[in-house]
Amino acid sequence: MLPRHMIMCACALAALLLTLPARGQSVPLWDHVASLPNSPAGRYDDMAWLDPDRGWVVNLAGEIWHTDDGARSWTRQALRSDVRFRSVACRDYPSTATGKEVCWAGTVLSTDAGNSAGMLWETRDGGEHWIDITHRISGTVPYGICGMVSVGSKAWAVGAYYGEPTVLRSENGGETWVGTPVGHVAENLIDVYFKNELEGYATGGTDGLSTGTAVVLRTMDGGLTWERVFVSSLSAGAQAEWGWKISFPSDDVGYISVEYNSTNAPTAKVLKTEDGGATWREVYIEGSNASAGLQGIGFISPTTGWASGRGVTSVTTDGGTTWTQLGHYNPATGNGQLDGSMNRFFVVNDTLAYGVGLRLYELTTASATGTSLESNPLPESFSLANPYPNPFTEEARVPYTLEQASMVHVQVIDMLGRTHRSFPSQFRQPGSYEILWDGTDEAGIRVAAGGYIFLVDIGDSIETKRVVFVK
Repeated sequence: MLPRHMIMCACALAALLLTLPARGQSVPLWDHVASLPNSPAGRYDDMAWLDPDRGWVVNLAGEIWHTDDGARSWTRQALRSDVRFRSVACRDYPSTATGKEVCWAGTVLSTDAGNSAGMLWETRDGGEHWIDITHRISGTVPYGICGMVSVGSKAWAVGAYYGEPTVLRSENGGETWVGTPVGHVAENLIDVYFKNELEGYATGGTDGLSTGTAVVLRTMDGGLTWERVFVSSLSAGAQAEWGWKISFPSDDVGYISVEYNSTNAPTAKVLKTEDGGATWREVYIEGSNASAGLQGIGFISPTTGWASGRGVTSVTTDGGTTWTQLGHYNPATGNGQLDGSMNRFFVVNDTLAYGVGLRLYELTTASATGTSLESNPLPESFSLANPYPNPFTEEARVPYTLEQASMVHVQVIDMLGRTHRSFPSQFRQPGSYEILWDGTDEAGIRVAAGGYIFLVDIGDSIETKRVVFVK
């Protein structure tokens, strides 16, 4: 049986989909949920729902929001300027003293990544108090936690998109966690999904963010051991690619979005399995072209789903054979649906699903009356130019342009994923800017000569540029 947070092939929604007209006419409608404010980080990164009433969402601005009335109202439970929440997972745990829910939140890009505090957070009172439990991790501590999932009393988390690829596993409801490195089968990990307490899947890349292709891992023993089941072919025009988010609408059918590192605009693609995850194939999305490829992906049946990239959201009603780009939601007119920053879709039950990007959106059988498809992709929200001079001896500059207001996070890492310099996170208005690095680390000491990577994260996308420092 699929865990309820990912059950995407359910009776009521499936019945609705049987009545869908042919492609190009109508699809289920996503409604904007105005009770949750727009994310100050440019998008909400993840969410978790226990039932139609109780849900949590997180973002890189250090916010955790909670609703206990079905998204009619939201309470901000956490606001930490020093923490960037990327992932969240929850479970009911009535045996606690409060009898309330237990949730975990993972962070990314900690200043002292790899062995720092602040990587894994927990609440055992429904979110009234969140505490740092990174000290409960034995074994390898990841450089970040990008994806999390909970099934029964067990939970798993993976990370990161740089540094030692690691799977965290808890078999006692989060009381303790064990970190296992999986560098023999992947070089970075982004998302994780479990069908049950034994069979699970993780996705990421075969190399760093500058090279490599997408990889799919599988475990059949609850995460103790992992094997590669698929490695993608590098898409034309991309310098690197990796798996980003996982969506299983049924036991047999699953999809994974693929993100790119590219200075071009390659055709977006997803990975698809029809035999429960044993084998996968690549499916291209004609009309979806962005340098970052895709991020969020969600299917409410084996045939109907959405895939979103930077400024482009596409929908299919035939299992990915054909796709159509959507006109995004316009708050001024109320027309359109979803936005180009979608990062996570979550099916709560047979009749209810949510998606988060810049905003929160809801899909129900009551609201899913259909809407006309239209092709109206938004422009790229972010572009990163090449460093200059390259190689450099004194200082390197990296120009970038924002098309929309965003939180900007910049790090300099080496080819092994180790962080040497973290720049203060800043909220930037649309415009042109420049990153300046003088070749020093956090202590102001010149780094060793060699290759380094500028890692720039604006919330809805990660871009990298390589530079060579010479002395």
